[in-house]
Amino acid sequence: MKRKSSKFLSLLLAAVLLLSLIAPAALAAGTADTIFLRTAEDLAGFSRNCTLDSWSQGKTVYLEADIDLTGVDFAPIPTFGGTFEGQGHTISGLSITGSGNVRGLFRYIQPTGSVRDLHVSGSISPADRKNVLGGLAGKNQGTITMCSFSGTVSGLDSIGGIAGINEAQGEIINCAFSGSVTGEHYVGGIAGQNYGSIIQCENSGSINTTEVDAELDLDAINREQLNAAENVPVCTDIGGVAGYSSGIIQSCTNSGSVGYDHVGYNIGGIVGRQSGYLDGCANSGDILGRKDVGGVAGQLEPEVRLLYDQGQMGELLDALDGLGDLLDQTQQDLRGTSDALSDRMDAISARTDEAREAVGDLADSAADWTNENIEELNSLTARISWLIDQLAPILDDAVDVMDLVEDLADELGNALDEVGAASGLGDQAEQELRAAVQSLRRAASSGKEAVARLLSALEHLGAALGSALQSQEAMEEVRAAAGDLAAALGDMSDTLAEIARILWNGGDEAALGEAAQALADTLARAGDALEQAANAVAAHMDSGELEEAGKDAAAAWQALGEAAQALRAAAGHATDAAALLAKLLAQGGDLAEAFRDPGRTLEKVASRASRLGEDLADVFWELAEEPTITIRPIDSAIREQGDALGDVFAGLLEDGDALRETMSAATDTLLDDLEAIGDQFRVITDLLRDLLEQTGEELSDRFEDISDQETSGPDTGCVANSRNTGTVEGDINVAGIVGSMAIEYDFDPEDDLIEEGERSLDFRYQTKAVVRACMNRGGVTGKRDYAGGVVGLMDLGRVSACENYGDIASTDGGYVGGIAGASWGTIRDSWVKCHLSGGDYIGGVAGLGATLENCHTLVEIEEGSAYLGAVAGDVDADAAVSDNTFTSERLGALDGISYAGHAEPVDFDTLCTTPGVPESFSRLELTFVADGVVVEVVPFQYGEGIDALPEIPAKKGCSASWPDLDYTCLTASQTLEAEYTPYTSALTDGGELPEILVDGSFSSRAQVSHTTEEVAWTDGGAEYAGTAYTVTVEDPDLEQAAYTVHCRLPDPGKRYDLWVLSEDGWTKTDARLDGQYLLLESQTGTVTFCLTERAGPLAVVILAVGFAGLLIGFCWLIRWRRKGTAAGRKH
Repeated sequence: MKRKSSKFLSLLLAAVLLLSLIAPAALAAGTADTIFLRTAEDLAGFSRNCTLDSWSQGKTVYLEADIDLTGVDFAPIPTFGGTFEGQGHTISGLSITGSGNVRGLFRYIQPTGSVRDLHVSGSISPADRKNVLGGLAGKNQGTITMCSFSGTVSGLDSIGGIAGINEAQGEIINCAFSGSVTGEHYVGGIAGQNYGSIIQCENSGSINTTEVDAELDLDAINREQLNAAENVPVCTDIGGVAGYSSGIIQSCTNSGSVGYDHVGYNIGGIVGRQSGYLDGCANSGDILGRKDVGGVAGQLEPEVRLLYDQGQMGELLDALDGLGDLLDQTQQDLRGTSDALSDRMDAISARTDEAREAVGDLADSAADWTNENIEELNSLTARISWLIDQLAPILDDAVDVMDLVEDLADELGNALDEVGAASGLGDQAEQELRAAVQSLRRAASSGKEAVARLLSALEHLGAALGSALQSQEAMEEVRAAAGDLAAALGDMSDTLAEIARILWNGGDEAALGEAAQALADTLARAGDALEQAANAVAAHMDSGELEEAGKDAAAAWQALGEAAQALRAAAGHATDAAALLAKLLAQGGDLAEAFRDPGRTLEKVASRASRLGEDLADVFWELAEEPTITIRPIDSAIREQGDALGDVFAGLLEDGDALRETMSAATDTLLDDLEAIGDQFRVITDLLRDLLEQTGEELSDRFEDISDQETSGPDTGCVANSRNTGTVEGDINVAGIVGSMAIEYDFDPEDDLIEEGERSLDFRYQTKAVVRACMNRGGVTGKRDYAGGVVGLMDLGRVSACENYGDIASTDGGYVGGIAGASWGTIRDSWVKCHLSGGDYIGGVAGLGATLENCHTLVEIEEGSAYLGAVAGDVDADAAVSDNTFTSERLGALDGISYAGHAEPVDFDTLCTTPGVPESFSRLELTFVADGVVVEVVPFQYGEGIDALPEIPAKKGCSASWPDLDYTCLTASQTLEAEYTPYTSALTDGGELPEILVDGSFSSRAQVSHTTEEVAWTDGGAEYAGTAYTVTVEDPDLEQAAYTVHCRLPDPGKRYDLWVLSEDGWTKTDARLDGQYLLLESQTGTVTFCLTERAGPLAVVILAVGFAGLLIGFCWLIRWRRKGTAAGRKH
């Protein structure tokens, strides 16, 4: 029994051991739809199985343990369409090198694929064909959720920390990247390109923070889009989350640095180039680039829609279709009639098809002709506009001349009444003179009416520019008015000549007559020049005779030049005549005395007419000097098409008439059919006439910015509810939120446009770009033009409900604004509180603005040259500015001038009670920061100061101070950085070889000084004298510490003793010698010492010999005395 139990236990143990050996294999294998991975070998085998796209579909893969791929020959998973559950585990040591595009842990994630809760670390750095790389996936069409990658991803185009490209079906949610991503085009911390959704993702890695050498490879150029970003030999489309996005980026953050100093286009803290929808994102990383650099987006592309309308061409085609239908109906009604009638109907139907084809050909040719002549037409429009502007004030002066002529006529009549027979003219001459005076009065009145009509016609012409039909009608008005004015001036000229003949004919007064004749010639020449100018301009505007206009254009401009030259000469004669009139009238004479007052008026007329002639001559000469505008005439092909269309319609009308004659005896139904066909012919004719009249339409008229139109739901071309706190630096188009709002240069209708409606020849573009409810707190620095708190350059679009609190500066350019550097779009409901600096065009809202509504600022312009304003440096000519307010002690609203109700100053309390004011705007505070750490935030009231500055944290080896500001009167919030200065180790009293040098540890403001005086003292009965040095060290930032005084020896060849003065007097002190300096240690701010010369070796010997001699002498003297005493005793 015992033996059986042992055998049973042995078998049971063997079974357990066997199960333990086979369990891992069973676990890895799982079931048909479930796979478990535990080892690197499992993962490598799984990768090999995924070469077939359908193999993974429907399967669920569980990662049961962390896997280290270091040293493992692992190939990326080719394609995956199932569910991969990472379960929080990590795949580390991933290393992808070699060659090949579309690389990552997964190459492709299919639309049915899902990767969850997986963490990967490693390096993705292929050696060749380095495009479409990501830490998790090369291309993602599925869902990546709660995943992360840590490491390095390096390549060329479409490089992302998680995915190289996130396709339209792809979703990346709650993912994170840390490490570094490097590439040339389309580079992002999460995805290189995003066409799908990136939601609640985070990047803390650095993106292109080292310079990338991007060389242009001619073989790799995208020849289908030569202007595409990939062809630019520098970094483009670089972002903290995505390089380029036309999809959705929602609630994402970036804290990593993005970009390289002065390198790259379209660089953004969240996305490099944005044409999709971006909402609720935040950047705190530092952003660097060259052009289009933003804290959130480098460039915001608008949503562009191409709308097709039926238009008049479509109406014409519909009308032709309607004619065909009517003919079909008539044909049915005529069924059973004669063969002749049926033949007529067939002929008309065939001609209808010919007309449809002829209309299409003519429309295409007319469009081509318009495109080829658009530049010349624009030049002609500009020239006409300039001429209108120049003529308006001159014609106003002409009215004054007419008034003087009327005065002259009145004075001549009065003079005749007063003088009567005493004039000596004779009855017949007097009657002729009175008749001439009446004619002169009528000519002046007609001239004033003609000037008024000409001014009105010019105004009509200016308003009609851009419409061919209206411009031609207005030009006819101008020509008629110019002709009337020329006729009036001619009448005045003839009348003045007649008056001169009667009054001053012969004798001494002949010179007066010649002067008056010169005046008459000037008026006549002015009228001729006006008529020539009108004819020269009209020569280009006869749309019906373009070919003849082209032939006569040169002759018209030549005639204008000759007329201007003649007018200038006549005006010169009139100037001389005015001077001569004054001189001759001053000489008196019987008749001159009688008509002195009319003569003076005539002098004024001559002077004014001379200036009028000179002004007209200058304008017409400058106009004549312009190059001849050559409009390509309608070529023979278009004329032939027009003639063919006319022949077709003529044939249609002939066939209609013949049909009408043939059916004269038809029933009432047939008559109704014919009436409908006739009406349709008239509709077609009217449409054709209108169509031909509109061939000069401007292409720019087809663009419409609809950014101001509110829509429900998310829009593409939108950045909303996002914020930036990182610093942003670039060269041009630099801003805290979006570097620029503009259409990208690789504009491709097949790629970027949303088309609506059936394609037709009548279309228009709608653009929409919106930045809404965004906030910037980061500093923005541009090197050149266009630096803004929210947008750098705003070609179009709308910015609304945005705030900026970051300081904005341009180091070597202009166009600096608290919201936009320059804007041709709309800015409204926004708030600015910051410091601005730059060159020209510096404004609280915009350096240069267009539409500015309900914006409010509290700004300080620290540096600026011209066009400075608290609201805008300047505004566009057609700007709309309303309901803007600001607080400033020294700035005006627009270029130094404020406007009530539009842009006006208010006190700070009123500004802070404006509806909708943000809390951050109304709160004034100084933020004190030391080494990147906030020391203290001190609030203050506008115009007041703070009681004390906070203590600066000590930094070893450095002194510290806050910036030197007037802290007693503060008007704007600021962030103040503590200034640490390394201690100075030595101070001197100056000179190449200083007399006093102090060695220790001192702040930058420490100073040393010394004085000298001659002193003497006694020590131990000995007397000493010398030069005393008093050295003083003053350090306002540091408490006094120990230091060493170096005193240069008076004579380096001698030896000195050091004496220091204390409260107890002079004390001899030990000292050290350092070259030519004697060193003294001190613990006080002031020390007084003296150097006394020490006796040398020779002096000691001399003293010793002398002392020995004295000693010998003294001994000899004692001995001599003793001998003397002894001798005395003997005696």
